[in-house]
Amino acid sequence: MRLSERLKQLARAEGAQSFSAAPHDLTQVLRLLVVDSGRGNDAGRIDLRLPKSAVPSRIAPDAVAIVARNLIENALRHSDSDKIRVILTDAGWMCVENDCPAIPEALLADLSERFIRGLDAGSGSRLGLAIVRTIADRTGVAMTLTSPLPGGARGFRASFQPGFKYSS
Repeated sequence: MRLSERLKQLARAEGAQSFSAAPHDLTQVLRLLVVDSGRGNDAGRIDLRLPKSAVPSRIAPDAVAIVARNLIENALRHSDSDKIRVILTDAGWMCVENDCPAIPEALLADLSERFIRGLDAGSGSRLGLAIVRTIADRTGVAMTLTSPLPGGARGFRASFQPGFKYSS
């Protein structure tokens, strides 16, 4: 995604409505977004794992889509393997995982700051995780960055919990 598009997303994240009037199902939002994200060169690269039942949220669907799109695009760009995982848990956590060298803890803490990039991160606007952090802060939702993946020596996971948010 170009810098101008990322800046527009950041502006939307900072000024958009954060909550919807009624709960919606996160599984539907993610399913649509993954179909859209998995086209072209990225066809078949996204392993989507959804729970069997609906996961309700009052976080605005547009805000959830901005978060998911940024996390998915980052994972696709920085993965050392052909696949990434997008997981929605029954508890309302959306996790996006990719294979990469472990990110040092000191750098991991700063990755969601504007214009901060990981080791050997290549090109990009350096705004994706900052946009996600902005939405997390505005909605009071937890966001965590983990590296390496639990039980391994490699990988990265970005987690965001838009499920079950019923107050505004």
